[in-house]
Amino acid sequence: MIRTFIAVDVPFLVKRELEKFAGELKMSGALVTWVKPERMHLTLKFLGDVSPEQIEPIGQALQQAATGIHPVHLQPAGCGAFPSLKQMRVVWVGLRGDVDLLQTLHKRVETALTTLGFAAEERPFKAHLTLGRVKGKKHLNLLQEALLAHRQFTAGAFAVTELTLYRSDLRPTGPIYQPLLRVPLGTGTDGFGDGLVTEPP
Repeated sequence: MIRTFIAVDVPFLVKRELEKFAGELKMSGALVTWVKPERMHLTLKFLGDVSPEQIEPIGQALQQAATGIHPVHLQPAGCGAFPSLKQMRVVWVGLRGDVDLLQTLHKRVETALTTLGFAAEERPFKAHLTLGRVKGKKHLNLLQEALLAHRQFTAGAFAVTELTLYRSDLRPTGPIYQPLLRVPLGTGTDGFGDGLVTEPP
């Protein structure tokens, strides 16, 4: 079985800006496991374990979801924590721009994958980029202050042009992400093979 999720990529330069911002938040001394830049992405749906035989049908479902969707223009903006600043578990950066179109894309991905037996997410979709996961209560008050002080944070804008199905291999040093296939936005249902990445699952 292959542990998988669906995401859109963040450009290298934007990741570097997010890394720099995370560095400022680290100065709070809070116990947070910060996401490495190469692992930063915008998750649309976590699928969990799937069989190798499911990869191609998932790709076809993603192509269906991507049909007629134009590139989605986004910009990292603002910051906060889930579920709240008082009970922080996940530190995030928000997104602005074509958020409504991103919501539409997310709904289409959910709908397309329900036909393959994947349950739709019950929680509302909140577009964000995860910076870190809180691991303890030490200095959380300083991290809260830092997040409040940087509420106007912004990074470079970027365009989402494709969906990626990722494999996630859990390692002691952190997960390793490998793209299994990519589906360009706006594609039709023909030429599915054009969206495949050549690496085997």
